[in-house]
Amino acid sequence: MTLSKPCRLAIAVRSPEEARRALEAGADYVLAPARRDRPGAGPAERAGDGQPELYFAMAGDVTLPADPLRVARLEAPDEFVGVLRGGYSVVLLDPERALLRAFPLETLAEFQRACREARLECWFGGRLELPDIPRLLVLSPDALVFEDMEAETLAAGRRMLEAPVPSFAPERAVATATDRIFVRGFTLPFRVGAYRFERDRTQRLRFTVEAEVRRPSRVPREVSEVYSYDIVTDAIRRLADQGHTDLVEALAEDLAADLLRDGRLLSVEVQVEKLDLGPEAVGVSIRRTREDGQT
Repeated sequence: MTLSKPCRLAIAVRSPEEARRALEAGADYVLAPARRDRPGAGPAERAGDGQPELYFAMAGDVTLPADPLRVARLEAPDEFVGVLRGGYSVVLLDPERALLRAFPLETLAEFQRACREARLECWFGGRLELPDIPRLLVLSPDALVFEDMEAETLAAGRRMLEAPVPSFAPERAVATATDRIFVRGFTLPFRVGAYRFERDRTQRLRFTVEAEVRRPSRVPREVSEVYSYDIVTDAIRRLADQGHTDLVEALAEDLAADLLRDGRLLSVEVQVEKLDLGPEAVGVSIRRTREDGQT
C-alpha cells in the first residue's frame, strides 16, 4: 500500500530575515513572490496572457527538493486553466479572504483533484488559522500556507500536522475513557426525497450529531488536542454538495461512516430531520460504532 505524503507547513514571507526566522522555527517551506527587480520592488510577477502570479518556494528540509519550486498563486479555482502551461510545480489556492469562508470544502476537493490530474502539488492558503488545520487535513493537501506566524504559533501548527490519529484497538475499547462532543440543530438546504415533487426543490434538513471521542490524556490547551466540531459541520456540508439523495436514512448512514473514519471516534449518533413536510419535523436517528463497519 502506498502511504500518502505528509502535509507540509509553508510560511509566506516578505524578506530574507522573515524567511530565516520561519525556517529556524520549523517551516518546511518559505514562500516569496517573484519580483521583476530586486526583492521589495514591484508586485508579484505575472507571465501574461492570463497566467497566475508566480511565487517561489524554498525548502528548509534537506529531504525536500533543493531547487526553488515554481508556485502558481490563484485567487479562485476557476483560474486553474492558466497553470496548465508555465512550468509550475505547485498550485496555491490563496484567496484574499479566509479560505473556508470563500469556498466550500467540496470546491476545495474538486480543486485538489484537478491538481492531482495535472500532476501538480496542491497547496492551500487564504488567511489560514490554526483551527483550519484539522478541517483541511481531510483533503490531504500537500502543504498549508500561513502568514505572520510567531515561533510559538508555528510550533503549534507543526505539532498539529505531525500528531498521529489514534488507531482503534478493539481489545482496549472497554477501558477507553471517553468524552462526548455534539452539534445540535445544524440546518442546511438539501435536495432529498423519493417523491417526484421533492426532486425539483430543496428542503431544510436539521442535523444533530453526538460523538463519543477518546478523552485527551491531559487537560487540553491547544486545538490539536481536541476533536473539533467543525469537522462534523464540514462533513454535513459535503453531503449537501453531493446532489440529490432519496432517503434521509442514507444521509445519516453516510455521515456516520464518514465521521467514524477518524480513529478518535468510538461511536456516533446522527439524527436527520426534514422540516418542510408539515409536522415540525420527521426523520431518523441512528447510532453507529466502529465495530459496525468491521467485517
